[in-house]
Amino acid sequence: MKHCSELYDIYQSFIRMIHTQFSTAIRVLRSDSGGEYLSHKFRQILTSEGTLPQLFCSGAHAQNGVAERKHRHLIEMARTLLISSFVPSHFWGEAVSTVVYLINRQPSSKLSNKFPGEVLFGTPRYDHLRVFGCTCYVLLAPRERTKLTAQSVECVFLGYSPEYKGYRCYDPSHAYLS
Repeated sequence: MKHCSELYDIYQSFIRMIHTQFSTAIRVLRSDSGGEYLSHKFRQILTSEGTLPQLFCSGAHAQNGVAERKHRHLIEMARTLLISSFVPSHFWGEAVSTVVYLINRQPSSKLSNKFPGEVLFGTPRYDHLRVFGCTCYVLLAPRERTKLTAQSVECVFLGYSPEYKGYRCYDPSHAYLS
């Protein structure tokens, strides 16, 4: 989200995804007391969905301790991925997405040592996992190669695609993310 004004549309899409994928409703929305959460338009959607708002006092980050600790955990792990793999820091978004992807495939004491992904989708697979920042080779499309040219291009692995059954890779020679 680049602008607070986008919250309404993004939240409506999120509600539809939750209804479709999990056949459930959002019962409570915890947030800070930011203006976007206090707007009449946003409050209307919460009311129409039967969602209860829980707002934290402005500047009282300690009231939202669980989220603050999880945010810190995500950022620290993403920083570790970037530093240990020598990937430039402008790929922080891919690092955070990869961290979330991996956390959802790890056991949680809150879920009786089950995996979040397991609870939602069944037994997770691990055979497709790769090391963040490792060298990988992306097969070029047939229109981009001939019998006598390279069939693939050397790239850097940056994570897992949320939409495709594939990986997020960066081609440093063409500054291209696929």
